Amino acid sequence: MADVLNIENLHVSFDTYAGEVHAVRGVDLHIASGEVLAVVGESGCGKSVTAQTIMKLNPMPPARIKEGSITLDGIDIVDAGEKQMEDIRGRLVSMIFQDPMTCLNPTMKVGKQIVETIQNHQKLSREEAHKEAIRLLEMVQIPNAAQRAEEYPHQFSGGMRQRAMIAMALSCKPKLLIADEPTTALDVTIQAQIMQLMATLRKETGTAIILITHDLGVVANLADRVAVMYAGRVMEQGTVRDIFYHPAHPYTRALLRSLPTIDTDRGAQLVSIPGTPPDLYAPPEGCEFASRCSECMKLCRANRPPMYTAGEGHIASCWKLHPDYPGEKEGR
Repeated sequence: MADVLNIENLHVSFDTYAGEVHAVRGVDLHIASGEVLAVVGESGCGKSVTAQTIMKLNPMPPARIKEGSITLDGIDIVDAGEKQMEDIRGRLVSMIFQDPMTCLNPTMKVGKQIVETIQNHQKLSREEAHKEAIRLLEMVQIPNAAQRAEEYPHQFSGGMRQRAMIAMALSCKPKLLIADEPTTALDVTIQAQIMQLMATLRKETGTAIILITHDLGVVANLADRVAVMYAGRVMEQGTVRDIFYHPAHPYTRALLRSLPTIDTDRGAQLVSIPGTPPDLYAPPEGCEFASRCSECMKLCRANRPPMYTAGEGHIASCWKLHPDYPGEKEGR
């Protein structure tokens, strides 16, 4: 199946008064139609910047795409102008943001906002667009959709606002949906409902989904593949089973160890990753995780490891995967 999105060697920087922030550094990602790719990692690792660069939502300047390519449904995003991007946003790619309250216009009725989105990309009358908006609200399981369409965002609960954002994102039948932490600030019951809704929509519409999240439980239930990011780079990619049961990078293993489980003793101290991420004003020359890694070797601090194959469709950036690595028995 052909890829809907293909990102190769993407580098994105931000020019600030303090210097250049190397936010995204050599990211390679791809996603096929109907697939869910989860992008996980600590805050500040470049997840949202990568997603927003796909839609060119980062203001330029201060943002700069220094290097690399982004191909969306055969279209070169890097060289696309703003007028072309206005057509691409919504029609080919849509985004669900972390906080729907700040993304919905508080002075406009929810239904009207969806109608405007539909009319911007489809040749429908206002009456037809209104009917489609109600259908979309029903599709995302908002009760009394016709009545709710006439209400304002502040009259919706957090979960309903998120559903309205999903309806708006799907209004033009995009080939790619980017969900940037769509369950942030929602209680666990509503989180489960939103994830179930996205799984259903993915099956019914065939839309590819990039899911950006900190919640590895959500990843396990919804995603097909996982990309683990750290300090602006992808450290490991593989299927959900690869990442959870056969993690190949020390950072991935550290993330998984930090998760509480049903076997964790009550009152027991949770495992954390010592240290802090590197300064992206001056990224290290070696492996970005070296200063926090319990398996670090001298080579790790001096040279950045390339991607090595850890299994079929499973890759990781770690020197211990080098074919000449002697293994634990022979020492380092």
